Amino acid sequence: MNKKTIITVQHTESEHHLNGHAGARGDWALTENGRKQAFEIGRWLLNEGCNDGFVMYCSDQRRAAQTAEEINKTLHLTPIMSELIREVDAGAGNGKPWDWYDEHKIPEKDGYDPDYRPFPDAESDRDLWNRVKPFYEQIMVSSDEKILIVSHGCLLGFLQAMFMGFEFKDLANARFSGRSGSISKFTSDQNGRVTANYINFRL
Repeated sequence: MNKKTIITVQHTESEHHLNGHAGARGDWALTENGRKQAFEIGRWLLNEGCNDGFVMYCSDQRRAAQTAEEINKTLHLTPIMSELIREVDAGAGNGKPWDWYDEHKIPEKDGYDPDYRPFPDAESDRDLWNRVKPFYEQIMVSSDEKILIVSHGCLLGFLQAMFMGFEFKDLANARFSGRSGSISKFTSDQNGRVTANYINFRL
């Protein structure tokens, strides 16, 4: 395995962070503050050398694409847009007010259910894991040694778990949470040993 440096960025402040709505697949834009946050992340990533030989992957949802746009005012990378790293699909709950979401979602049973869906057309944890796994495998076997990923909280939590060697069953006991505008860095050596250099760091 090639040595790799993988940096993830969760999109910055979005409209849904302020208006009481679910994010998920809702078509939310960044706020002006979110754009400023993303621009500053780009300047910070310059000090990590992310302008030198990095390949950028980005969710094609608007708030992630706008985060990448602001970052690239400094890094000048050309993002590879991917549907595989969109946020979790909440089905009928996508973009809905949280009070509506909570009132209409399917109640959860006691104990963790990896196949629970809040709405019949939503993704379960298993669905999300199975969606992101091919992306993870793609970047890990690629010849690219420096990778920057701009995506969303739930998605990145699962991807970070994969970087750290989790199997799907491990999510029943532990998982990574999201944090808007946060940066995480993982490095692996030629033997595949992974180090989490920092997780969910925020400027």
